[in-house]
Amino acid sequence: MSAPRPDTRLIERWMPITALGIESLRERTPMTPFPAPNRLHVWWARRPLVASRAAVLASILPADADRDRFLHAVGIHGDPVAARDAMEAAKRAGKRIANPYGYDRAFKYSLDAADRRWLSNSILERCQDGDPAEIKVLDPTAGGGSIPFENSRLGLSTLANDLNPVAAFVMAATLDWPSLGRSVLDAVEEVSSAWRELLEERLASVFPQEGAPDRLDMTYLWARTVACPYCDGLVPLSPNWRLAPDGTGIRLLPQLGEGPGASGRMCAFKIVGSATEQSEGTVARGDGTCPFSDCGRVIDGDEIKRQAQAGHMGQQLYAVVFRRRLEYVTKAGKRRWKWERGYRTPRPGDGNAKQVESRLVEKLPEWEAFDYVPNEEIPAGEKTDEPRRYGMVRWCDLFSPRQLLCHGTSVEVFHELMQQDQRAGRLDGVRKAAYGYLALTIDTLLDYNCRGSYWDATTGRGIRHLFNRHDYAMVWSFAEMAPWSRALASTGQSTRP
Repeated sequence: MSAPRPDTRLIERWMPITALGIESLRERTPMTPFPAPNRLHVWWARRPLVASRAAVLASILPADADRDRFLHAVGIHGDPVAARDAMEAAKRAGKRIANPYGYDRAFKYSLDAADRRWLSNSILERCQDGDPAEIKVLDPTAGGGSIPFENSRLGLSTLANDLNPVAAFVMAATLDWPSLGRSVLDAVEEVSSAWRELLEERLASVFPQEGAPDRLDMTYLWARTVACPYCDGLVPLSPNWRLAPDGTGIRLLPQLGEGPGASGRMCAFKIVGSATEQSEGTVARGDGTCPFSDCGRVIDGDEIKRQAQAGHMGQQLYAVVFRRRLEYVTKAGKRRWKWERGYRTPRPGDGNAKQVESRLVEKLPEWEAFDYVPNEEIPAGEKTDEPRRYGMVRWCDLFSPRQLLCHGTSVEVFHELMQQDQRAGRLDGVRKAAYGYLALTIDTLLDYNCRGSYWDATTGRGIRHLFNRHDYAMVWSFAEMAPWSRALASTGQSTRP
C-alpha cells in the first residue's frame, strides 16, 4: 500500500503573481468593457475575476499540478510580462503597439473541455466520484461576489455569505437569477418597458424636448452658488469651465447691475470654442473667487460652508448638452445620418423650478410615508463628513429637487407595477428576479444622477458617477441627466449621456 500524498496545495508552493497582477489591470483597462458583474452595482473592494479564479484553482489543486495547464485554465495564454515590457519599451520610443499580448483578456476565457478533464483528473483523489462539484468552496465574506462567480464558472459548489444585504442582493443577481434561464431576460424586458413608459408619461413635461426628434437635450450642467459677502453678487462655483477636450467651454458674463450691493447681480454664460476664451475657475481648495469686475475678492471657504449650512447655497444652470441628428451623403451617394454632441446656454424653461417644487410639495409626504425617499440623516464619518460640512445632512440632500422628483417617481412606478403583479398572482420567482434587476438599474441611476456626479470634460466620456471616488466628495459643478426615454434611446446612446 502506497503512502498517501502530502495534502499540499499549489498555492502553497507557487503562484504567478506578476502575470496575475498584469491581467488584473487589463481586466479594468479604461475604455474597454469591464466584466459584466461589475456593472450590476458598485462595490468598493471588488476582486479581479482572474485573481479570484487563480486563488480558487491553486487552493484545490495539488502542489505538483501542471503549471502550464493552470495558466491556460486561468486564461493566460501567452506571456503577459513580456507583453507589458514591450508596451513600455514602445511607449518610451514614442511608438504604439495595438495588442502585444496576442490573446484576449484572461477574465473572458471560460474553461474548455480539455481544461475540465484536466481539472477533474488533478483533483480526482479528493472527489469520490471525480466530479469537481463535490468540492465546496466557502466564502464567508463574499462582498461583490467575484469568488462565487468564478466558482460557478469552474463548476464548483459554493457556500457564500456577507453581512451586508447589498452584497447578498448583488450575489443573487449574479449567481441565482441567471440560473432561471431565458425567461428572466424576457421578464426584465417586459417589466422595464412598462416602467419606462409610465416614467416617461409622468416626467415628460419636466424635461421638454423642443427640438425633438432631431435635437435632444441630454444633460444639464449646474454650478453651486453662494452670495458674495462683499458685493452681494450671485457667484457660480466651478473649478473650471471646460465642456470638452477640444477647448469648448464657458465664459462668464457677470451682470453688474447698479454696482455692489444692488439686486440682480448674477452671471450669464456664453459657449466659447477655445481654452483661452474660457473664464477662470471660481473655486479652488474650498475658497471662492468673485467673478464680478467691480469686486473680484476671495470668498473664504468658511463663509461658503456657513452659507451652505444655513441652507443658502443654491445652484445655477450654466449649460445644456444636446445631441443633434446630422444627415450626410456617402461616396456611393447614399444618405446616412449620425448623432453629434453639442452645447448650448440655458433657456428660461430649462430649469422648471416652480413646476418641480409644486410636484415635490404634493408628492414628498406620501413618498416619505412609504419610505421611497431616503430622508435619514447622513452619519458622521471619514467618508461622509464632506457633504455634512456643506449642509447636506440627509441622504436626500445629495439630489437636486428635479433629480429627487425623477428618482422618487421611478421608485413610485416600480412599486405600482410590482403591486399590480402581486395582486394578479404573477409575482413568481422569475418575475421577482426581473424586478430585482430593475431595482439595480434604478440604483445605478441614483449613482449617475445626483449632486455628486459630474461632467467629464477632460476625456469627453460624459457623466462620471458619484462613486468614481471612494467617498462622498463635494462636487461644485454637477451633471444632471434627462430621464431615459424612447426619444433619447433613438440616439443610439447609453443611459449615461
